[in-house]
Amino acid sequence: MADSLDVIRGVATVALIVYATRWLSTAKGAQVPRTRDKANVYDMKWQIRAVGLVGAFGCAAWLIASRYDSFAARNRFLLLIPAVFLLLCLWFAIGSVTTDQSGITKKSLWRSRSLRWDEITEVQLHKRDGGAIELHAGLRKLIIDSRFVAPAYLLDEIVDRTKLQPRKD
Repeated sequence: MADSLDVIRGVATVALIVYATRWLSTAKGAQVPRTRDKANVYDMKWQIRAVGLVGAFGCAAWLIASRYDSFAARNRFLLLIPAVFLLLCLWFAIGSVTTDQSGITKKSLWRSRSLRWDEITEVQLHKRDGGAIELHAGLRKLIIDSRFVAPAYLLDEIVDRTKLQPRKD
C-alpha cells in the first residue's frame, strides 16, 4: 500500500512539474510596457514573478525548517543549499528593463547595467533562447531574456533608437 502511494506521489509531482513548465513557457505578459516619467518599463511576466516568489517562500521555509533539523544543525553546510535556492528564486522573480531617451537599463536582484543608445554597436536576436535580445557596446553586452513583457515592442524600440537591424541566429 505504501509503495503505491509513493508511485502516485511521484507521478503527481512529475505531472505538476510538467504542467508548471508548460505554463511558464507559454506565459504571456502585457503587450506594451508601462510608461513612467517618459520612460518605458518592461517588468517581469507576472507568471514568472509568481513562480519565483513562491519558490523563494518555499526555500525560506525549507531554510527555517532545516535549522531545527538535528542532522542539518550539525552539518551547517547543508543550510547553504536552501539559501542558494532562495537567492536563485529571488533573482528569477525580480528585475525590470527601462528605456528612455538616453539608453536602456536592466535591473536585477543584485546589479544594474546600462547602455547608452549611441554606444550600442550590435543587436542580436536569439530565437532559440525564447527571443532573448543581446546588445553589444564594444566589449560590454546586455542580455534581455524572455522573462520580460512585451518583447516585440522592446525589440522595435531598440531598432528604432539604434537604427541597427537585429542579427538573428
